[in-house]
Amino acid sequence: MFLTERFFQSLLACVAVPLLCAGCAPMHTPPEAPPPPPPALPPPPTVIYVPMPKQEDIAVQYLLAYQLTLSQMPPAEWPKEAARLGDGSASLEDTMKLALVLGHTHAGGDLQRAQSLLDKVLASTAPEAQAWHGMARLLSTLFAEQRRYEEQIERLQQQLRDTQRDNQRKLDQLNEKLEALKSIERSLNSRIPALPPSPGVPVMPLAPASHPQPKSPARQP
Repeated sequence: MFLTERFFQSLLACVAVPLLCAGCAPMHTPPEAPPPPPPALPPPPTVIYVPMPKQEDIAVQYLLAYQLTLSQMPPAEWPKEAARLGDGSASLEDTMKLALVLGHTHAGGDLQRAQSLLDKVLASTAPEAQAWHGMARLLSTLFAEQRRYEEQIERLQQQLRDTQRDNQRKLDQLNEKLEALKSIERSLNSRIPALPPSPGVPVMPLAPASHPQPKSPARQP
């Protein structure tokens, strides 16, 4: 009886202790749902880098476009275009354009004048003149070569004219000598008189020469 009571007490203690511990434990709340993911960011915009053209490149394109305009003009319009630009002192652009026009006409010292304009651009220390130095230097070199070739052609043409004039002078001298010889020959022929026929001696016409007839061979008796 005593053992049975002690057994039930121990069993009750074993059951009551976990229940008491469970009652003292704090209440657990259910876990909250995770927040929704943030919306996807749009892709960054594509950036295209466009380098700014240099002033030298702008000057080259400007003169190439003007050169195309000149090439489409009739040559008779070039002097008018040069007159429109005046002395080219309005701006550096006009100075370069006038030098280019004079490089096309290159008559009566135009090439020399064009080189003077280009030298003025090259000697300028203004900041805006730096962009034109490259083209001015190139055109000055081309015009110098063109002047050298034209001067060489002029020298050759002058030599040819001198040679032709010398040959013509020699030909005239030969013709004069030939005419002098002909005059001497005519003078000599006029001084020789014709011989008259002798008196009392009739002049018989010359008979044609008779050819001897061939002899027939003699017959044998």
